[in-house]
Amino acid sequence: MDAYWKQASQILLRIRYVERQRAGNRGRNQLGWRSLTNRHPSLQSVSNGIDHAAAPIRPMSTDSPNIVMVSIDSLRGDHCGFLGDDRGLTPTMDDLAAEGVAYETAVAPGPQTFSSMPPIFTGQPRPQTTLEDYPQESHWERRLASIDSHLRRNETLPERLQARGYDTAGVTPNPWTTAASGFDRGFDHFEDFSTCNKTNWPAAVAERLPGVDTDSRAVQLVINMAAGSEFFAPWERLHTEIKRLRRQLSEPYFLWVFVLDTHFPFIPKRRHREEQSLFGTYYSAYRSSEPMRGNGEGMSERVRQSLQRSYRDTVRATDTFLRELRLELAADDPVMLVHSDHGESFGDHGNYGHHHRQVYEENIHVPYLVHNAGSSETVSAPTSLMTIPETAVTIAEEGSFDPAAGTDRQALAASECGTHRAVRRDRYKYVASDGDRELFDLQTDPGEADNIAPSFPELSRRLDRQLQRRDHHIAESTNIHRTVNRLVANRTL
Repeated sequence: MDAYWKQASQILLRIRYVERQRAGNRGRNQLGWRSLTNRHPSLQSVSNGIDHAAAPIRPMSTDSPNIVMVSIDSLRGDHCGFLGDDRGLTPTMDDLAAEGVAYETAVAPGPQTFSSMPPIFTGQPRPQTTLEDYPQESHWERRLASIDSHLRRNETLPERLQARGYDTAGVTPNPWTTAASGFDRGFDHFEDFSTCNKTNWPAAVAERLPGVDTDSRAVQLVINMAAGSEFFAPWERLHTEIKRLRRQLSEPYFLWVFVLDTHFPFIPKRRHREEQSLFGTYYSAYRSSEPMRGNGEGMSERVRQSLQRSYRDTVRATDTFLRELRLELAADDPVMLVHSDHGESFGDHGNYGHHHRQVYEENIHVPYLVHNAGSSETVSAPTSLMTIPETAVTIAEEGSFDPAAGTDRQALAASECGTHRAVRRDRYKYVASDGDRELFDLQTDPGEADNIAPSFPELSRRLDRQLQRRDHHIAESTNIHRTVNRLVANRTL
């Protein structure tokens, strides 16, 4: 760890020098344009799946509403006022929820971005995978290929809206939701703030430093911190680009923004720090980095409390972004869909962050609201975030939607490889993790501390069968796609 920070300091000093030399010349314009074939999808042979065929399209009216979707990384549901928190962290989100539709039991499809955002974009669960089916060299590249395969097989929300006449734009710094994983599909304008392609100038500086391994993930994190990219991109860095894109968009438009302020490391800017000091921000980030990234056993209570202060300040920062965005787009009168992709652990079940892949409430119970779509109510039934695409398309076509249409008696969540899965019902929740089976009564045990599975064997078996049916359905669907792909490749279809 000391060697890591020594190398980090060397890189940062050099980068600061170059920053001074480049003052006034910074900026980027990586506007991506999708080809016209995205507006007219056709069957194509692909390596790991088959592109979807175009669905019947309803022509859009000139009165079709603008739609803004804000995805928030790692925001726990229990830190939002409209979901019961009393610390005043989310006043803007609370106002949007009070004026619109608030989902009290929204369930993320997975406990990490790569297991959650692909299903959120397609409305379809990702097949469970160990990534061994993909030929790429690194684990990182295989995961990107797996996400891309899922998005190829299933029409995404931006593709559906684009085909209905919407001008579409996306802004994301998250490396799992970039062009490298196929997330640019369906976007007329796509701004990628990740640095996985290594073309940013801090990376170029690091390349020139002797003894620095720029392929090291640790070094990449330092480069990203200096560049304000990837997991270090504050919403302020995205803000200018969002305003530029808005000037280019024609109505009706769909704008998607993915903000990462609440993703570890939690480094809120000074204007957002109400509980944490600058020293405390970096101290807690440094001391908690191993357990938060899944490489350590735990942390002291002092560090944990300091870390949570930083986290709460990033929640405040994110809410400020929503306030600014709402004010700037007020004249467009957009429908707003706001949600988190998953939550975050702070030792709730002996683990931290979300790299552990657990599916307890702190990791899959998330905020979700729909504002300015003709309804104002609170929905308490379990609702999977996989219903977002259908909700957005219905709003685009009809101007309103039925808030209860996306509810389910039991919402499901699963990790990428399927080792951790859960069924969330109104009262009970069933968790299957690495062979262990747990049942919780969330009405009397919201913290999921008392496993009552031995006392309710029939209910446990019934919910376990629900998970098995889900697995069978996904496997069957995947096999069909693979078979069709082979037929297309052999020109027999």
